[in-house]
Amino acid sequence: MNTSHLLIIAVFLPFVGAGLIGVVAPFGRNAVRVTALVVTLLTLACVLVLVAGFPSDGQVGSGFAVTDLSWLGAESALDIRFHIGLDGLGLWMFALSAILMVTSVLVSWEAIKSSESLCYAMLLLLEAGCLGVFVARDIILFYIFFEFTLIPLFFLIGIWGSEQRQYAAWKFFVYTLAGSLLTFLSLLAIVIWNYQTSGRLVFSMPELTAALAASPIQPVGWQLVIFLGLFAGFAIKVPLFPFHTWLPLAHVQAPTAGSVILAGILLKIGTYGFVRFNIAMLPDATAMLMPAMLWLAVLGIIYGALVALAQKDIKRLVAYSSVSHLGYCMLGLFALNRLAVQGGTLQMVNHGISTGALFALVGMLYERYHTREISQLGGLARRVPRLAFFMLVFTFSSIGLPGLNGFAGEFLILIGTFQRAWFDQPAVHPEQLRLISVLAVSGVVLGAWYMLWMVQRVFFGPLREPERVKSEPDIRDLGWRESLALAPLAVLVVWIGLQPGFFLRRMTPALDAASVAATKSLETEYGDGTRNAHVIQPAVAERNAIGGN
Repeated sequence: MNTSHLLIIAVFLPFVGAGLIGVVAPFGRNAVRVTALVVTLLTLACVLVLVAGFPSDGQVGSGFAVTDLSWLGAESALDIRFHIGLDGLGLWMFALSAILMVTSVLVSWEAIKSSESLCYAMLLLLEAGCLGVFVARDIILFYIFFEFTLIPLFFLIGIWGSEQRQYAAWKFFVYTLAGSLLTFLSLLAIVIWNYQTSGRLVFSMPELTAALAASPIQPVGWQLVIFLGLFAGFAIKVPLFPFHTWLPLAHVQAPTAGSVILAGILLKIGTYGFVRFNIAMLPDATAMLMPAMLWLAVLGIIYGALVALAQKDIKRLVAYSSVSHLGYCMLGLFALNRLAVQGGTLQMVNHGISTGALFALVGMLYERYHTREISQLGGLARRVPRLAFFMLVFTFSSIGLPGLNGFAGEFLILIGTFQRAWFDQPAVHPEQLRLISVLAVSGVVLGAWYMLWMVQRVFFGPLREPERVKSEPDIRDLGWRESLALAPLAVLVVWIGLQPGFFLRRMTPALDAASVAATKSLETEYGDGTRNAHVIQPAVAERNAIGGN
């Protein structure tokens, strides 16, 4: 079996699994759970084979495991294609989607007590949508997968969520749908502009990226309009401050599996879209709006951290921490510095691992104590030591402890941002960027403050438990199923922390190709074209080596 066939199987196996869930549903809850687990494990196996075969230097030419088939037929004027493939930009999020879905099935094992077959079918459909987003190479196909992810998550929140689940589900759906419609119009605008210059209605993302790099959309005002349209959908999806208001409510009301997938994967579709479309296809607008994007990122870092400090509910605290941490991802991507862009993309994966695991742990804690209020818990490490161990591991990952994955991403982001603000000459908006770079560091301190404060209160000190569980002789610790759900994520935390180069080498060529045009535009607008040669020239060389894709 070649890699192209394997990629098709990986994407569509969850669709088949969702249908199979309906077949086995009459055989009972256990049959449904086992079927969902087997399907996610088989999907993960396919994904791991693909990742193992991906070139270690990230040089994949026109793509890896590519399938490119005409969708409407050669006679159609619309060149819409079933075009999928892997590159360094989507590789690790593609892999993380498969890993976190196994975790989601395992943490739902006992938590879902009604309509189990429908719940697991929704999870598998959501997995298919997430996998498809990161391998789609056609704009229409990307948008189909992009929108499709809304439907399963809407039902997961609205049916299996908490007290305000329906309100949270509708707010999530309306916010994201409204933004994504503007995004779709902007994607069509890119296609139409290319049609005016080439005479062909092309929807291929690699082809459009190469065409727009060679001949950017003019005048720049049109680039700005299209950029803002794309921004509407992707900023809400991230969510970027101040478009984040749907997120804490959705997280708090969602079932544990929904929170894991939302934090671990779905939010990264927004940051992925910014790199794939805004930065790669609209270089002049990206350069012009860079300071504004960096301000929004740093405001999100500080705001999310300060609000997290004020939270009394553990799940809400972790939800606001996502706003802060995703601000770092955006900071790295829009610093338009090679180190920062690498760090921002790596941090997308890191956040998915650590925050996805934290939401899983909060769900496990809630199953035992039926509360998430920090004030009602304390000294739990002596009652649930394995749960406390995993909580410490992922807390240290989240706050960027050296040697763990969070440090590798944040370090690259901050170093790259400082390089852009303080050492590149002539400087781009020097006063603004230097203030932004200094303010960004405060997020590291605040992040350690609220996360360690929460862990200290909940797991250490005098034993404090809700009245309704004090009479129970024993609160069970994590079992093999829950430990198995968390163990692969803990391994990734250490692996990325100790060997970030393994992951960076596979993504760097694609990142250089995506950001080179925006970086050159920045140089043209603010410099003489010679500064930052250490950033531009490697990117140009890599872009030429992989054919502009």
